Amino acid sequence: MKKSSILLSLIAFSLVLSTALLGATPALMQATSTPAPSLTPVPPIAKPAGAVEVTFWYGLGGLLGNVVQETVNKYNSSQTKYYVKAVFQSSYDDTVNKINAGLSSGDLPNLAQIFEAGTQRMIDTKKIIPVQDLVKRDGVQAILDDLEPAVKANYTINGVQYSMPFNSSTAMLYIDRKAFKEAGLDPDKKMWTYDEIIDAAKKLTKKDASGKTTRYGMALFPDSWYIEQMHAVSNKYFGEPANGRQGRMTKYTFNDAEGVKFFEYQKKMIDDGSAIYYGPGAGAANAAGAAYAKGEAAMVYSSIASLRTYISSAAGAGNVIEVGVVFLPRLPDAKGKTIVGGASLWITNTGSKDQQDGAWDFVKWAMQPSIQAFWSSNTGYYPVVRAAYNEQVMKDALVKYPQFQVAIDQLRLTDVTDANSAHASGVFVTMRQDVIKAIDDFFTGKVKTAQEALDKAAASANEKLDEYNSTVK
Repeated sequence: MKKSSILLSLIAFSLVLSTALLGATPALMQATSTPAPSLTPVPPIAKPAGAVEVTFWYGLGGLLGNVVQETVNKYNSSQTKYYVKAVFQSSYDDTVNKINAGLSSGDLPNLAQIFEAGTQRMIDTKKIIPVQDLVKRDGVQAILDDLEPAVKANYTINGVQYSMPFNSSTAMLYIDRKAFKEAGLDPDKKMWTYDEIIDAAKKLTKKDASGKTTRYGMALFPDSWYIEQMHAVSNKYFGEPANGRQGRMTKYTFNDAEGVKFFEYQKKMIDDGSAIYYGPGAGAANAAGAAYAKGEAAMVYSSIASLRTYISSAAGAGNVIEVGVVFLPRLPDAKGKTIVGGASLWITNTGSKDQQDGAWDFVKWAMQPSIQAFWSSNTGYYPVVRAAYNEQVMKDALVKYPQFQVAIDQLRLTDVTDANSAHASGVFVTMRQDVIKAIDDFFTGKVKTAQEALDKAAASANEKLDEYNSTVK
């Protein structure tokens, strides 16, 4: 593959499910049969005279995007030295792609919200000021010390913390608690194995007198995030060496026993009729979410940041389900934990020193427990600083949404390792398309075995990875 072709593919590529399922859930806002009401954007406040303008690119849209602007407004109202100008970039992918496109033109922001799939690419721009350097310069180590350990580790590569976590999530299995009780299953059981979920899906599946399925045990759709999660849960590397966290990643290894077993477990449910499969395509996650919210499927994979959306969608569908969450199903001997999803804040070395200082001032401000509690209580992401849990608004949120505590427990299940932190790769985004194709090929019978499907995906991803690595000095 030529250098020009891979660069064009990286710039042109738009990952379908990244914002929907890695914590940014605007697509799932429409997971009901009724049209979503129009959303009134939150306007920015006026810029004070003489304030240093800091350009901030972000990729969250819809309701979540409104909370981004509200957060920025809070900062701009708190002081007059700096003015953060928030500019929406359509999606996480578009934000990274626009930064890549701006490397030659110099059209770069002072601050950017980047999802974890963009970590290696951001490091490779060589346009970044590591937040670790700024922490040391200003003597504010307490900020890093209070970060949720799994979140801090996620954005620390080769011992350097390059960016500051901002919106963090993790993957869950959503269940219909009503259906579980009806089927004689325990909705309060947090930990489930693959085989237990296969058995549960059969019990949860319902048919009418004519034999038509009226409720499936699970709704499935193709997405790479979950096989990434399963490797973390099994404490196995997704790529070598060490998930790219101690040195540049040179090979994807997801076509291993963990990957095969994860594919096969889901295919069993499709084959026995206890799971419905949607995909691939832009509407796959929406269709699966809608089926769950309307009681047409008793289980679905999604981010904990989808919680309030599902609760709202279920209410719009007449509350035929009771939204619950459990840990991601796993192999019986799995000893790891789930990966952090979401995004972090990156400060670029472009612009004036005043602009760089302004970007850093906003980042420090956003790490305050009160701001993190505000952000979490209004979005569904969990706080990235532990002190936020002492804020009353966060305590109230945990009482109102007890499902949220299950996500926190899952994230803190075991010690943080390189294997249960997100891998770093320059072709992270395009790799996910290879995995989506593998999922669809196997689930639809185009490829007979999970091993063959995964081998093809790994070979394609590794070809792109080799080419990418050859272009980076």
